Amino acid sequence: MPQTVDPITQIQSMIDAKPDISQAPPYVRGMDLSGLNFTAVAPGRFEMEWTIGDHLTQYDGFVQGGVVNVIADSGQSFAFWTTAKEDETYSTAEFSTRFFRPMIAGDVIKVVSTVINRSRRLGVIESQFENLETGKLCAMVTGTWMPTKRDFGR
Repeated sequence: MPQTVDPITQIQSMIDAKPDISQAPPYVRGMDLSGLNFTAVAPGRFEMEWTIGDHLTQYDGFVQGGVVNVIADSGQSFAFWTTAKEDETYSTAEFSTRFFRPMIAGDVIKVVSTVINRSRRLGVIESQFENLETGKLCAMVTGTWMPTKRDFGR
């Protein structure tokens, strides 16, 4: 089925608009990811800036590792969507996460998700987490994505 809405145009409108957290998916509202701001989109690429809130950290102030995967999953879904040629749904198949430096509350992290490869059945996307103050790479998440029917047999 041909694409009814250009994904890049739709994502750009989200970037340009004042965010309305009430319209965000339930997990975004539940985790309070209000520190996440969409900043740029291009074919095969999606960028965000993430100001880390205290509520997303461990007792020592370091970001809880699973939160990094949630942020990567969000960015990668938009990057994958930019490659769609038709209306389709898709899902994460696998993640591999590498942590290089800690991220702490108050840090501003640039998150860039780039489609490395996209075929008819599979996509590979890499998200890099860079501390904007230091310019250093903090984490990298490689995700495998696949177009799928989201009913999962239910």
